[in-house]
Amino acid sequence: MDGYGAAPFTDARKKIHSMKMLEDCYPDDVTVIKRDGILKYILTKNPKSKRNKTVEEHINLIKEHYPAVRWTEDVFQTFHSALMEKEPSKIDDFLEKYTDSSLKGFCGCIKKDIAPVKNAISLEVSSGFVEGNNNKFKLIKRIVYGRAKLVNLSKNVFLLLCPR
Repeated sequence: MDGYGAAPFTDARKKIHSMKMLEDCYPDDVTVIKRDGILKYILTKNPKSKRNKTVEEHINLIKEHYPAVRWTEDVFQTFHSALMEKEPSKIDDFLEKYTDSSLKGFCGCIKKDIAPVKNAISLEVSSGFVEGNNNKFKLIKRIVYGRAKLVNLSKNVFLLLCPR
């Protein structure tokens, strides 16, 4: 073998092997819950989505032992309700509550653009149509880049974006 490409394969195999070793070293009565499973559980609001039963059984104990999990859930619930209840005044409450926390940078960015944020919360008008067309255009541009030049790009854009 020349060695090209062998390192990623062995690295992947080592990673899988080490994960298997970690699973094998815990006793049977120990439940392993990964961080992404906890985050997915506390940040899911859709009632139709499946929730992890193992996390559901242990979430109260996790919140008790790790206050950061409870804090993260509270932040998410507050921000989600401010956005989804169409009440622009709730965003002010969110900013007042979390400006002096580790979310200072996030809150600062929202404060800079507070008028557009409040308009986005309260108005039913959306820029989704325009953003969708921008996404289509960028996709076409990536597909035909380097081969099609400007003429073929304009033809492809005309075909895809113009109503039939």
